[in-house]
Amino acid sequence: MNVNAALKYFRKRRNMAVVTGGDRVEIQLAALESSTQCLILTGQLPPPPFILSRAEELEIPILSVDLDTLSTVEIVDRTFGQVRLHEPIKVQCIRGLMARHFAIDRLLSQLGLEPAVALP
Repeated sequence: MNVNAALKYFRKRRNMAVVTGGDRVEIQLAALESSTQCLILTGQLPPPPFILSRAEELEIPILSVDLDTLSTVEIVDRTFGQVRLHEPIKVQCIRGLMARHFAIDRLLSQLGLEPAVALP
């Protein structure tokens, strides 16, 4: 997909995760300038500093995976499919799964960040 086609697609969607190749900097930048909530880069290629900086400014997480784009999209689709999060029970379930299986402190440590301090 070229950047113009991607922009047209991105403008039709809201609150999306964008999966694209780590070498597709123009698509990454277009995604960051839309309503993207998460950028997933395939091929285990690190994003350039200006992409990291822009994502940080916009508070959009970037995930880098070692799989190809098609495999990554298939995994995301199998995992989330047509799940809608409008029901509170689904949100509670996801929070529970994240609390049990996602090492946020490890992620923050890898990013060189400190965990947020919980307020009373």
